[in-house]
Amino acid sequence: MKVVALLGVLAVGGVAHAGPTARFGLTYGVADQAAPDGIELAPLVAVGDRLGPLVGEVEWAYLSFFDPDASPGGVQRLGVTLRADLYQTRNPLCRHLACTRATTIYGEAGAAARWGHWVVGPSTLSPDRQPQPEAHLGVGLELDNRVHPNRDGWQFGVRFSLAPADPEVTGLACRAAGSSTCVASTRSGGLDKAVFLEWMFVIGK
Repeated sequence: MKVVALLGVLAVGGVAHAGPTARFGLTYGVADQAAPDGIELAPLVAVGDRLGPLVGEVEWAYLSFFDPDASPGGVQRLGVTLRADLYQTRNPLCRHLACTRATTIYGEAGAAARWGHWVVGPSTLSPDRQPQPEAHLGVGLELDNRVHPNRDGWQFGVRFSLAPADPEVTGLACRAAGSSTCVASTRSGGLDKAVFLEWMFVIGK
């Protein structure tokens, strides 16, 4: 009976706080091994739907927006994210200017794909594979200026992502000694790691 009651409370709470939501702002890559200098500054837009403490969303980022060293069309990322409120405090008596009516710590996980190449040399592009898949985890702080009827505020977060790196060339393998027919031998390049800082404005339910 306790489990049934708990599920009922969660269902009612989810319906009470259900509806569309959106975020927009900037993402700043401070350590992206796939980028030429590891640093990126990009616009980020996400739209989704909230059900209680959970938000599922689709997001897009133009990673090379401020960087000319990219292929035509730039480097763009499209993905999906599931975000959850982990801990929240509310201030119902908030009356001062620019007050924060709720403070929330959230966590997120998701997957995405990148299109486009970084120009890392006169004839070298990165990443080699298209699209380049990635998985990510993140945590952040949300400061809500309003929680009813809509939930509007700011988010400051950090995201950690992993993506398959390009294969490493280890040498040339020739069919016979002295043969001019040789192919490059490669091995797995491991994983490209990246850290992104996000500054977002959130609106909606």
